[in-house]
Amino acid sequence: MLQKGTILAGRYEILEHIGSGGMADVYKARCHKLNRYVAIKVLRREYCDNESFVRKFTVEAQSTAGLIHPNIVNMYDVGFDQDLHYIIMEYVDGETLKHYIVMELAEGMTLKRYIRRYGRLSARETVDFAIQIASGLQAAHEHHIIHRDIKPQNILVSDSGTIKVTDFGIARAATGDDTISSSAMGSVRYLSPEQARGGYADERSDIYSLGITIYEMATGKVPFDGENTVAIALMHLRDEITPPRCYFPDIPSSLEKIILKCTMKQPEQRYQSAAELILDLQKVFLSPDGNYVYVNPLVDDSPTIQRNTEDIEKIRKSLTGTERKRDVEKNRSRAEEEGDEEEDYKDDASMNPKLEKLILVITIVFGVLVACIVFYLVGNSLHLFRTSSNKGTTQAAVETTTEAPKEATTASKPEETKYTKMPNLIGLTKNAAEDEMKALGLKADFAYEDGSSSADSDLIVKKQQYNKGDAVAIDSTVKITLGKKDSADATTTAEKVEVPAMVNYTEKKAEKELTKAGLKVKKAYATSDTVKEGYVIKQSPKGGTIVNKGFAVTITISKGVGKTTVPSLIGVSQSVAERELNQVGLKLGTVSYDYSGEVGVGDVISQGIESGTSVDKGTKVSIVLSLGEQESYRYEGSVNIEEQPFDEGASGSVKLVLKQDSWESTIYSKSSVSNDDFPLNITFEGDREGGGTVIMYVNGKQYNTYSVNLSAISD
Repeated sequence: MLQKGTILAGRYEILEHIGSGGMADVYKARCHKLNRYVAIKVLRREYCDNESFVRKFTVEAQSTAGLIHPNIVNMYDVGFDQDLHYIIMEYVDGETLKHYIVMELAEGMTLKRYIRRYGRLSARETVDFAIQIASGLQAAHEHHIIHRDIKPQNILVSDSGTIKVTDFGIARAATGDDTISSSAMGSVRYLSPEQARGGYADERSDIYSLGITIYEMATGKVPFDGENTVAIALMHLRDEITPPRCYFPDIPSSLEKIILKCTMKQPEQRYQSAAELILDLQKVFLSPDGNYVYVNPLVDDSPTIQRNTEDIEKIRKSLTGTERKRDVEKNRSRAEEEGDEEEDYKDDASMNPKLEKLILVITIVFGVLVACIVFYLVGNSLHLFRTSSNKGTTQAAVETTTEAPKEATTASKPEETKYTKMPNLIGLTKNAAEDEMKALGLKADFAYEDGSSSADSDLIVKKQQYNKGDAVAIDSTVKITLGKKDSADATTTAEKVEVPAMVNYTEKKAEKELTKAGLKVKKAYATSDTVKEGYVIKQSPKGGTIVNKGFAVTITISKGVGKTTVPSLIGVSQSVAERELNQVGLKLGTVSYDYSGEVGVGDVISQGIESGTSVDKGTKVSIVLSLGEQESYRYEGSVNIEEQPFDEGASGSVKLVLKQDSWESTIYSKSSVSNDDFPLNITFEGDREGGGTVIMYVNGKQYNTYSVNLSAISD
């Protein structure tokens, strides 16, 4: 570790050690040439002779050298001095999101500490941070640079709320045939599935890691966590993410859809660029429940590698040894507050190439097993394994086949395949049947009875491949037979109705229209920041769906803007006050200033709405900030009256009144005064600094006036 006062390259003076990472230490320093603070990232001495570490260290400098963007930490210099490799970087006024590479002042706080203190981030903070991170990634991707290690530890947040992406230590150019090896893996909690299995990483891999980071900001937790890195990597490959709204229903559904799209297992189903992600993030509060998040069709072109049982056994033995080493590292003394954060870094440091290859083996074998099970279940549900001679089997055989997916799913739980129940389409027109199939995620393959053709206009469904209620795999194709309508079908057809669209209707109007259409009404209520109280927010099923007459349609009615409680802001700074208001769904109103010695300069003296008050979300709360304690003054003057107002031997009352503009005050009053009391010398205090007039009254009548001047005297 470098000592305070050490000079590197004849210009950078080490001021203090402010953080450590897996292979480097970070120092605050002053550049004497340009007279500014910088952050110096120094490769640890034990790694200076290791070509792999030196190469990784220099890659970071090369990767960020050409990136100039407000959301990326600028790199100023790179060099080698006193047998040390170092990078000179921008010094940011804030702290890292997880205290990994700490390159900024101590006024801010890490996101990890922020979540511990205040809980998860608000939706607005989450979206704001996500847009800035994505903007930084977009700039890197436009330069064909893939970060490959996006995580809260590598994102800096300044006190002003500006986000900066940093630590391109394992970044690599995206051009050419440069396949990324598993030795360049990022942090396993934020690792994309293709990186976990040692595949090719591109821009979409960064988007996956950003999706995990957004998930953590919105919920306060990562979606996958386990006892070791292998277990977590397997979760990224095989487990579905628990939707964030399962934990916190107040998260906008559009934000949840964005997170889920970012974290799809297949890169083809994610956002294809950071710019595309930013466009959807910007719509979150314009349309919180919008359906604008489109998931791309699934394309699976990932390579599969076979491994035998002997290889698996070797993996387990090696992993056991690796875990013992990590346990030894974890026993080193750490400050209690940094314990959880340091665990992440140790995981990163322990990810050596051998371990990562072992992860690759285990994950591929597991993936092949899951793929085989899924293939069997899908094929079984679609009757792909039945020969033509089996088409005439009894209804019992059909029921057994359709129940097979349920049993197999219960046994193996492959989450990749989902099923729906087959509806009753008998008697529906071709268009109506096709609409209902689409609503359930199914495809229709139409056939025609003898004597009918696609040219006929009055065709209805006569037969369907599966019976009503049978389990059918979503996205599968179902054979539907159409025929001409006869008199026996009239009653059946008449029982089908189209659900009217009721969104943005009043509760009373929606209920009336649905009843008029021959449908039943179920009601639910929810708060909404965008829909007025008493109006329909959403309905199920959607308008235009064909259902049986008498079907129950659920409408969700707005209860208006949700309520929240105003927090106490007294004694905190403006930025903290705004952050605490945003955390509970409120906004900062007008900011004014006044003198006060009860709180520090710039802290809140008072707030427009008292703490503990229940108000609508989105309400603005005004605050008054302290200018510091106001210096106190008094304004003093004097008057000397030498003339004698009384005759020889006479006496009477005398009153002196000080007047400054409209302000006046009695400064002397005595009922029995004689000429012996003169000259009269009076010292007095006034309303302000400057001129004034003293009026003398004798026996109640104005006798004379005297001009005076008052001076300000500090208390």
